Amino acid sequence: MNIDGYDLIGIIGVSISLFCYARVQWRRDYAKEISYSFLNFLSSLLYMLAIFHHWNVAAFISNTVWMLISMYGVYRCLKYYLRKGAA
Repeated sequence: MNIDGYDLIGIIGVSISLFCYARVQWRRDYAKEISYSFLNFLSSLLYMLAIFHHWNVAAFISNTVWMLISMYGVYRCLKYYLRKGAA
C-alpha cells in the first residue's frame, strides 16, 4: 500500500473531522464555537484536495455541502461576536 501526499492530506482532514466530532460528543467543545466550524471547514478543504487527486463524485458532493455548512457556521459565529462586541 502506497500513501502519497494527497492521501496524507486526506488522512489529516479525516483526523480533524473525527477530532471535532469526538470533542462535541465528549462535551469538551460546543458546536456553536467558531473553532468547531473553522476546523470542520479546514477538514473539508483537506478532503477536497485529496478528492481532486482520487476523484469520487459522491465524496465531492458531500464535502462541498459540508464546506458550505461550515462556512455558514463561521459566518454566524463572526456575526454574533461582532454584534456582541458592538453592544
